[in-house]
Amino acid sequence: MNVTLIHHSGVLVELAHCNLLFDYYQGALHVNKEKPLYIFASHAHADHFSEKIFAIDHPEKHYILSDDIHTAHDHLSVSPHHTYHLNDLTIETLFSTDQGVAFIVTTEGQSIYFAGDLNNWHWIGEDENDNKWQKEHYLAELNRIAHRHFTLSCVVVDDRQEEAYLEGLEAFIQMTTSDAILPIHYFGHYRISEALKKAHIDAPLLFPDHDGYTVTL
Repeated sequence: MNVTLIHHSGVLVELAHCNLLFDYYQGALHVNKEKPLYIFASHAHADHFSEKIFAIDHPEKHYILSDDIHTAHDHLSVSPHHTYHLNDLTIETLFSTDQGVAFIVTTEGQSIYFAGDLNNWHWIGEDENDNKWQKEHYLAELNRIAHRHFTLSCVVVDDRQEEAYLEGLEAFIQMTTSDAILPIHYFGHYRISEALKKAHIDAPLLFPDHDGYTVTL
């Protein structure tokens, strides 16, 4: 499995027989055209979805889009808490605490968790009822996947949340296991990886340090 963090939350996963592209909206994209390309968009926010995905040059494209995205292009529309089957992929969805869905994609004996904007969006100084809602609903979604193991997990780590920025990641690590965890939602702020290194978190974290960061798992 080759994994590339293209930019922000845009992630390309190349498996033996297919490519999975998540929440791509900008950045250099290099895809093996000899394998089918499955293009996922977790929700309609501009930092997770762009119409440019429909112009990607590839001979075999399949689109899996959250149902808050409205387009005339042929696609599989998905909503939270459902399971879908598309060719050799099993696609499960979770409810996002912001908008749209999170994805769990199982294929070729591998399981990939992609958060989209599913996170504990605890904002310092904001209304405590809102923060309480975020925590409760985030943990409710994690309870749906408690004790599951993922080959790759793409988890939100956003330092705009200040001292609360690790809460979502820490809860995910406590409730699931992964071979590798790729932090996403950086907005290009790769200082987050340096902070994660200093935090000494007991988990198989990856530390992307530039757009186009690639690792083989």
